[in-house]
Amino acid sequence: MKFHRILASGVFLSLAPLHAQQQDVAPPNVETLLKEIDALELKQKQGKQSARNALISQIQSASLNGAAAANLYTQAIEEVQFKGKKDKVEAFTAWKKAHADLLRSKEMQTALLLHLKYLLMALQRKDLEKPATQLPSVMAYVKDLVASEEDFANQKPPNDETKALLNKPLNQSIFSQWLRLGEWLPNEKTWEMQPGNVAGILEKNVRTILREQKDPQLIGTWDLEMQFEADRITTGRSEYQADQFNAVTRPRMQFKQALDLVTIGQPNRALTEMIKLVRENPGHQDFPVWVGKIRELVKPARAETSPQSPPDTAP
Repeated sequence: MKFHRILASGVFLSLAPLHAQQQDVAPPNVETLLKEIDALELKQKQGKQSARNALISQIQSASLNGAAAANLYTQAIEEVQFKGKKDKVEAFTAWKKAHADLLRSKEMQTALLLHLKYLLMALQRKDLEKPATQLPSVMAYVKDLVASEEDFANQKPPNDETKALLNKPLNQSIFSQWLRLGEWLPNEKTWEMQPGNVAGILEKNVRTILREQKDPQLIGTWDLEMQFEADRITTGRSEYQADQFNAVTRPRMQFKQALDLVTIGQPNRALTEMIKLVRENPGHQDFPVWVGKIRELVKPARAETSPQSPPDTAP
C-alpha cells in the first residue's frame, strides 16, 4: 500500500511541470466557427424533428384499429416493465398469456384507441401556431369519450389497466415512458394531461380558446359536460351522487355557464340566468359568491341608467 501511494504521488509530480508548460493555441477563425455552430444546431434540430415525426407516425398507425393499438401497448409493456429482467422471456410470455383476453376485449381496445388519439393530439398541439385549428378534433374526441363511458362502467370485472389508460396523465403513461415523449408534450397548464378527464379537456383545451375568440359555441360545452356528468351518475345508479349533482354540482356549473355568457357579450342574458339560480338555490354554499358577482355586473348598468345630477350653476 505504501508503494502505491509513493507511485501515485510521483505521477502527480511528474505531470505538474508538463501542465504548467502548456500554452494557448492560435485563435480560431470566428466566421468559420460560427458557421459550423449554426450548421450543427440546424442538424440537431432537424434530427429531433425527424425523430418526433417518426414517433407521431408510429402512434398514428397504431391508432387506426384496436388490434394495432393492443400490439403497440404490448411492445411498450415489454420494453418498460420487462427490459433487463433476468427471466424476461418467460415473464413476458406469461404476461401476454394472462392478458390475452383483456387485450382482445372491446373495453381495453377502446381505451387504447382513445389514449393514443389523445396522445397524438397532444404531440401535434405543441407546435401549432393556431391551437383553434385543433378544436374540431378535440371536440370529436370528447364526444367519443362520452359515448364510451357506459362501456367502461359496465366492464366486468372492472380492470385497473383499462382505467389507467384514461386516468393516468400522458407524461406518466406507458407510451411516454417507452418512447420518451416528455419533451414533446404541451404544458399541462394549457393542455389537460388526463385523457379521460372530460371537464379538464373542455376547460383547458377548448374553453380557453373559445373565450379568447368570444365564440358562442362556448356555452354549448357546458351543456355537454353537464349531460356527461348526469349520464355517468345515472349509469352508476347512486341516489346520493344524483342528489349531490342536482343540488350542488349542476347549479355551480350553470353559474359558470352564465359567466361565459358575459364573456361572449350577452350580459343581460347572463344576469337573467344568474338571478334564476339564486332564487332557486338559496341554500347553495356558493350563494354569497353568486350574489357578489351579480352586484358587480349590475353596478355598471345601474350607473348608466341613473339620472345625472344637474350641473352646479351657483355663482
